[in-house]
Amino acid sequence: MLPLSIGPTNSALMIKKISGKDDQKKLLANMGFVPGEVIKLISQNDGNVIVGIKDGRVAIAEKMARRIMVEEVKHANLR
Repeated sequence: MLPLSIGPTNSALMIKKISGKDDQKKLLANMGFVPGEVIKLISQNDGNVIVGIKDGRVAIAEKMARRIMVEEVKHANLR
């Protein structure tokens, strides 16, 4: 497992664990960041991380991305 903030770009990543305070976890969950969800790290710039999740893209702060632990998934269907 590694933090989303240093994950490989344009690869399928499965969310394994989210750390932080309950309100931070709830905010991330409301955006679709939940354990078991497959996402794609699109880019990182200026302290922000752009993530493909479900049918859209979301920008989150790098600090938040460090709380999301992921594993690379082989053979995933990315959008």
